[in-house]
Order: sequence, then structure tokens, then C-alpha cells
Amino acid sequence: MINLKDTETIIFDLGGVIIDLDSKRVIDQFQKHSNKSAENIIRLISKSQDLIDYEVGKMTDSEFCQVVNQLLSIELSQTSFETIWNSFLGTIKLDKLHLMLELKEKFNVLILSNTNPIHQRAFDRRVGELIPSKTMAGMVHTAYYSHELGLRKPNPHIYQKVVDLQNLNPAKTLFFDDCLENITAAQASGIQAIQVTYSDQILDQLR
Repeated sequence: MINLKDTETIIFDLGGVIIDLDSKRVIDQFQKHSNKSAENIIRLISKSQDLIDYEVGKMTDSEFCQVVNQLLSIELSQTSFETIWNSFLGTIKLDKLHLMLELKEKFNVLILSNTNPIHQRAFDRRVGELIPSKTMAGMVHTAYYSHELGLRKPNPHIYQKVVDLQNLNPAKTLFFDDCLENITAAQASGIQAIQVTYSDQILDQLR
């Protein structure tokens, strides 16, 4: 358990923290349509400037689909592409959603996630299946998504923007993220940050 005595705000990343991720599944799905190697698919999709542009709102869903088709030399329809793209999203445990709602009664609870509109629609649907009429944003006081903010972690400006928008005291703000680079950037902004290294970590540390 973490001592939350001096904590006012808790911020959660989504992928790898609230939502389990399955990179192998999405790669396998793309490989069924493309002759690119798994390494090439990872490099072209997960580390490309195109993904960054999409996740900061500079590209539409259809434009991103077209770009991925070009990168992988495939011809997926928008619907087929979105199905494969969403296969990256694994389990959302009901216990984690309940934890967020419980914490919301005592703390200012936020989400700060690098994501995109296709994934947002998918995880919102999943949340609604677990807790009817709810979206992921409904689990917290405010959700900040990269494609809506126009900024993406680990850009230091995204942390400062959330601090400013929420009038936070960074020293009393606790941030959970699975990416060490994002943790380091948050800490450089004065935010208390913990790297999540396994699926149930927040349940073990915050319940």
C-alpha cells in the first residue's frame, strides 16, 4: 500500500495501467495482411511520426488508416483497420474501474493518456459494457487525452498544461504510468510518479 496522506490528486495513464495491452495480437493481425516483419510493423506503426501526429490530433482516422495501408503495403478498409487497431487493447478489469470510482470520492482523480479517437471509442464501449452508461472519462473527474490536448507524453508541456488547468500542487500529485520515459518527465515537472510494471499494480498499491 502507498501512503496517500499528503496526496491530493491521482493521475492514471491508461495503457499498461488501467487497460492491459496486447502488442503481439495487433502485430499478428497486421501480418496476416502484410509481408512486413514484426519488427518492421512495430517500427512503422508504434515509432513513426505518423502515429505521433495522429495521437496529437493532426490526422483524421481515415488519414491514419491510409498512412498505415501505405506503410505496410496493404489495402484494409476503414472498418477492418479499426478492428485490427483495437486488438491492441486487452482486458479492462472491473476492479480497476471500481478502484478509480472509490478514489474519486476522496481525491481529485484524472487520466492523462497518449491515445487516439479509434482507441477512445473502443475503450469507452468496453467500459460501458462493464458499467452501463459510463465512459472511461466517467471513472475520473477529468480525462486528458493527447489527441484532444494536442500534446503527447513525454513532452514536458503536457504535464505543465494539466497542472495549470487543474491548479495542481505537483508535490501532492501522484502519477501512475507504465513508461519510464513518461515517469521521468513527470518527475522533472515536480510530480510524484510511479512506474507501473505489472497489470495489478495499482490494485495492490491503492486498495
